Amino acid sequence: MKFKRVIGIFAIISTFSLPSLAQEEADSLSLGAALNLPKIGKPYIADRIGDWSLECVRGQDGFETCEMTQLLLNKQKQPMSEISLFRLSNEQGIAAGANIVVPLETLLTIPLTISFDEANVKQYPYTFCNAIGCIVRVGLTVNEINILKKGSQAKISVVHISQPNRPITFGMSLKGFTAAFEKTSILGN
Repeated sequence: MKFKRVIGIFAIISTFSLPSLAQEEADSLSLGAALNLPKIGKPYIADRIGDWSLECVRGQDGFETCEMTQLLLNKQKQPMSEISLFRLSNEQGIAAGANIVVPLETLLTIPLTISFDEANVKQYPYTFCNAIGCIVRVGLTVNEINILKKGSQAKISVVHISQPNRPITFGMSLKGFTAAFEKTSILGN
């Protein structure tokens, strides 16, 4: 009889103490911290390196592809162009590619010019125009990438339709170029 009474008292005590034990257990549990992962398929700025931004897109598989971008300004600090540059697997002598967007009303019959340095100047035709501007698709050789890595500024020239005899030249800063280039994804593998 004493045994049943002891068990009954123990059961009553246990009933009142279980919630406090459960609370202690709950207090020691971690709910984790949510990772603020970028949305799949949405571009985001992963890093800023010198005057370049590392823009990445997260894929369904969790892997990211990244390219380097820069907004190019004229002497009055007005936006003139935007460049996005990505590495390639160096097939056919092309080490990188770039898309350069220039404003609408650019004279398309005169190609865009890039001066990598004093001795290396090239012209590139416009590929197409859309609502945001006109696009030039550029292939860059290993030699041109090496020039950009060593330089401080490349120059880009375009011509506006209102002044066909007067090119507009603006700079592309190369500050942070090498480090940003090394962090870009290699496409084509």
